[in-house]
Amino acid sequence: MPYQQDLSRALQEARREAYARGSFYREEPNSQARSMGEEDYVAWDLAEIRKSVIDAFGDDGWEPDDTMSRAAWRAAQIEVTDPNSLLASQPFSGTHSIIDMTGVSATSAPHMVAPVPAEELDELFGTHRPAATTVAEAIENSTLTGLERWHGRYVIGYDGDVPRAIYFVGYSGD
Repeated sequence: MPYQQDLSRALQEARREAYARGSFYREEPNSQARSMGEEDYVAWDLAEIRKSVIDAFGDDGWEPDDTMSRAAWRAAQIEVTDPNSLLASQPFSGTHSIIDMTGVSATSAPHMVAPVPAEELDELFGTHRPAATTVAEAIENSTLTGLERWHGRYVIGYDGDVPRAIYFVGYSGD
């Protein structure tokens, strides 16, 4: 992503570009949930869960909670038209892309991108201001590690002392 001072805007642009390119994982829409009302779907889904648990482990009287069934029904009702609606329609799997990152944070946080710490930049690149080409190579070679699931990072790549690009990396999905 070409450098710009507004990191939040750059992230949103990267998300929109990934959506426009189709660079994301897309779940098959839940046709069962789309064809039923919420209460009917939740009852059906809980019965399916109960049956699979009994088949696998026997009947010990366990009753599933309806929270995930309700979330699945609500997600299935969303018409996907942009990165935000895509992410909302897949609350359990995410998109396995930059679309799963929704904001910028000073420190690592779920669904956020945060700067790679200065100490790590020094360790990886020998400087706080790595060359853009060096950052691109590090990403391609999977040198930037230490990512937790559902977390993202960014590195600003330089040409001398001039910032040239923002590189986003992350780990989302399964």
